[in-house]
Parts: sequence; C-alpha cells; structure tokens
Amino acid sequence: MKKFAPSALVISAMTLLAGCQHGDNLSDLRQFVANGPKFNTHITPLPATPAYHAAAYVGESGRDPFTSFSELRLRQLAAQASKGPRPQDHGPLQPLEKFDLSSLKINGIIRDARGRLWAVIQAPDQKIYRATIGSYVGRNNGRIISINDQMGKRSITVEEYIPNAFGGFQKQQTVMHMQSGT
Repeated sequence: MKKFAPSALVISAMTLLAGCQHGDNLSDLRQFVANGPKFNTHITPLPATPAYHAAAYVGESGRDPFTSFSELRLRQLAAQASKGPRPQDHGPLQPLEKFDLSSLKINGIIRDARGRLWAVIQAPDQKIYRATIGSYVGRNNGRIISINDQMGKRSITVEEYIPNAFGGFQKQQTVMHMQSGT
C-alpha cells in the first residue's frame, strides 16, 4: 500500500491540472476589457503655482509674534522699576537699621520739653532705643513718618523701600502699634 501512495498522488495532481487547460482562457478577460466602460482619457493639468516671493517681517507696526504677553508685561514692569522710587543714601547706619522691622517692639511713646514725640523701641538685642520722626529703622531703609500718642492708638508709621523682583523699589507704609500692657 505504501508503494502506491506516491503514484496515486501524482496521478490525481495531473488530472486536476488537465482540467484547468482550456484553449484560450484569456479570451473572456480580453472581451470584458474591450467592451468595458469608456473613460475620458484626457486629464486636465493642475493650475500653475504662483512663484514664491519672500516678504520681510516689519515688526515696527506691532509686537514680536514670538514673545508671549506675560514676558512683555514683565519687561514693562522692569522698565517701570528703574524709574520708580529709590531710597536715598543718608550716611552711616543708625542702630535700629540693623534689625528687621518685625523684630522691633514699641515699649512707649514720650513727649520731651519741646513737645517733640519720641518712640521708645526695644530691639532684639534687648537694648532700648529712642527714635523720632525722621529716624531710620529697619533693614529696608525705613523712616519714621509719624508718631501717634493718643490713648489706645499709640503707634508709629514707618515708610520703607521694599526691593522688588525687577531691581527697583516699592514704597510701603507699615504701622507698628504699641502692645497693650507695656
């Protein structure tokens, strides 16, 4: 049985291939193509592309398109900072300029024989200093601009020059109140 298996396989393959042989098997295809739908063989050309002319960007009429609005705003603030208020040089540092304003404590307000008001201020080094209107206090070029000695409202107002992020300064007023019970 094993001898006949390869020969049976060859005979069956030959029979199948003989059935596919037909005189001109491409004639049906040729007839379909000849009788098929007719198309317009003329293709219209693409329209002509205009020549490229480079144009230079003239930024004088508007802003730079590659700069964000936030960056433009920062540039404006930096320009304004250079024109803003600046602290004036007033000579050597006074003793109360060595300390932060928040570390100073008002112990009292007194009036001298001429009627001038003085603030009695305790520094973090536990020393007591006196200061009047025009005295410099704090590390930010602070200057006392007013002293209030009314009962219950005893305070001093200090005007400081706070540095900003743009190299300029901003004026800021800080009111320091005397603590009750002192």
